[in-house]
Amino acid sequence: MNVSSTFSLIFTLILILLITGRYHRSVAALLGALLTIVFGLEYNLFTFENLWKELVSFIDVNAVLLVVGVMILAEAIARSGFFEFIGLSLAKTVGGGFHRVSIALISLTILFSALLSNITTMIIIGALTVSLAKKFEADPTETIIYEAMVTNIGGLMLMISSIPNLIVAAQIGIEFLEFALFSLPLALILSIISILLIYRRLKKFSTMQRKIDVDPWSVVENKELFYRALTIFIFVIILLILQDLIKIPLGLIAFSGAILMLILGGQDPESIFSNIDWGSVFFLTSFYIIVGGLERSGVLNIFAQNIIGFLSFQPKMVPILNIWICGLASSVVDNIPITLTLIPVMKQISKMLNISLKALGWGIVFGANLGGNLTPIGSPSNIIALGILKREGRNITWREWFNLCIPQVVMQLLLASVYVTFLSVII
Repeated sequence: MNVSSTFSLIFTLILILLITGRYHRSVAALLGALLTIVFGLEYNLFTFENLWKELVSFIDVNAVLLVVGVMILAEAIARSGFFEFIGLSLAKTVGGGFHRVSIALISLTILFSALLSNITTMIIIGALTVSLAKKFEADPTETIIYEAMVTNIGGLMLMISSIPNLIVAAQIGIEFLEFALFSLPLALILSIISILLIYRRLKKFSTMQRKIDVDPWSVVENKELFYRALTIFIFVIILLILQDLIKIPLGLIAFSGAILMLILGGQDPESIFSNIDWGSVFFLTSFYIIVGGLERSGVLNIFAQNIIGFLSFQPKMVPILNIWICGLASSVVDNIPITLTLIPVMKQISKMLNISLKALGWGIVFGANLGGNLTPIGSPSNIIALGILKREGRNITWREWFNLCIPQVVMQLLLASVYVTFLSVII
């Protein structure tokens, strides 16, 4: 068996493990990294003398630091009670029927998922939704499903909003403000359209009008720590926005902000560390090694040549194809490996077909974020939402999920396709 066949089989094995969920995704990726190292040495792709140096060269340290720093910052600001405070304040303000509160919570979900991981956002908003639904004596099922769906729209808003965003920005060279400039308009368009469609549906099933009496400050245990954590978080966001001027790597800014938060934020570091998604960090670093092996073995080059042969007659379709490939793949496999695998392929296609690499990168970003809503297992926030509903005695079938979400997700992917076509012309 030749080298490209061997590494193709390794990659196929890891994808099967990821799809079936037989092992945790980080364990599957670690196994893939180990097999990459073993067979890389066997086929003389690596050398024992320079092994660690070569492996580290595969890993985008800036992206890893950025991911870890953002995770720590988000966990610390969430523990201060800030997001629960905002949620209760808004719910108290809008009043009226549960459908109005639901729209407020869905809007907050989009905002929070721009700053937090989808998992953290869904846990916070899901708990708020269940609590408020009980006060209204309402069924939170559709509200929670729609909240899960819009987390992936919020994940488009900023560079720090999702791990695929961070990976693409770090490897293609997109600055914080540039990312917001090109991605935020689409995210806002999708948000407005989705909220209007959801409001029309929820309004049909909610007639109860009720004012709720809650004190938003009840979720804030220490106001001094609340303001301190919020100040640090805002300071880091400002530095990320100004990164193009100050020329400090994004990963260093986020990681330094995380250290500052651990020192001054007043939170117990051990407690914060215990709630960080270290599995994603191990997964990310391991998959960088897997992709490095695919690149060095020539597998990615073969993949790129096949795509080029298929699209050489219409190269302008490649960014749109990116969206749908990423979207469909992300509905069954985590969007991180999809992103990591396609970036080096798109770099080759960009050179061979003379297409803007950034246009191809935007196709990956849009597809990887939006595609997870196609199935109940396509996004961590979907799984969290179904878990919340199950604890409330409501089991959601795939058919119910498709009926609620598929029309909107297809609409979102179509709009993203039109939008990336426009971006291909101006960048």
